[in-house]
Amino acid sequence: MRLLLITRHYPPAVSGGAKRPFLLAQALRKLGAEVFVIAPSLPEGEPGLAVPHPNRDPSGAPAAAPTLRDVARDWLLWPDPDIRWCLRAADAAEGAPWKPDWVWTTSPPESIHAAGWRVKQRTGARWLLDFRDHWLTRPHRLQRAAWHRRFGESAIARRWLRQADLVTCVDSSIQAELKALGAGDPRIAPHFAPVGDVAPVTLSADDINVVHTGSIALSDPEARIEDLLSPFEGALARNPALRLHLVGRLSAAERAAIEASPARARIDDHGVQPLETALGFQRAADALTLVGSRKTHVPPSKITEYLAADAPIIACGEGDWRKDPRVNEQSPRAAFAALTKGAKRGPGPRAPRVDEVAAQLYDWMRP
Repeated sequence: MRLLLITRHYPPAVSGGAKRPFLLAQALRKLGAEVFVIAPSLPEGEPGLAVPHPNRDPSGAPAAAPTLRDVARDWLLWPDPDIRWCLRAADAAEGAPWKPDWVWTTSPPESIHAAGWRVKQRTGARWLLDFRDHWLTRPHRLQRAAWHRRFGESAIARRWLRQADLVTCVDSSIQAELKALGAGDPRIAPHFAPVGDVAPVTLSADDINVVHTGSIALSDPEARIEDLLSPFEGALARNPALRLHLVGRLSAAERAAIEASPARARIDDHGVQPLETALGFQRAADALTLVGSRKTHVPPSKITEYLAADAPIIACGEGDWRKDPRVNEQSPRAAFAALTKGAKRGPGPRAPRVDEVAAQLYDWMRP
């Protein structure tokens, strides 16, 4: 089976969106598939083509006031401004060493599916559309709240979904939206945990180490780092051995909040780290923490990685996602205050493994 993967997010770029296609591509190769990747950049030795993107990594700087050019981009580039890169990526697919059996596109951004549609039209390959987020329900792009965007992008979605040979998504809520947009049989390929042994990093043996990996507001604009900092600060009086490790890309506003925190001396900002290092922080943690917003319907996807470790998971923020059985109902301040060195999470839900999800995906794509 020959798969042409076109994705906006892929290592060495560091983001939650990069992990899913990268780990699935690796697992599918182990099952015997040939996978050729087109992305803004590629890891050394990765079979594929790099099509440079002018803004591969998101900026953490505060958003500037929109210029006339920004307004024009929002009006003219559909379904989102990444459409220009996506069409260049589709054209670059002609450099693949073989004609693909499947072209595979994974969003966001939703414009990535324009590349899949173009390659399908040119090669006759079957087309897999994968959705990691909602498109029009709870959109991260605020422009999609406008009626003309919803109307126009609904039409685009219906057109593409009708032409897809396989549609996958990460959960049942997104599945329901895709059905409403005309997908005939969208299937769930859930978020997953990596497989294999990961060496823990070395953290202080004298501290109770709490680890958060990944972005917060840069992943969900409505998620607030204050929902993590406030209970952590409040718990320090009872549990002064606590130390918070932030591993991932933060916005300028989030870094300012850290600097202003009365607990600053007990917070380490490690910045962006490679996937293997981030997983090593998770394995070394005495507790893992995440931050959700009221807009989301499920916990942040990092919970699937966290479930592969033994440490307790402390959820910060409010919203319906807290009803998820994977989330501890305890208030974060109380959980931080009661935390002990070497604590272990009790029995409960486990995350699917990437090899399990890849095997299901491979089976769906069999002739």
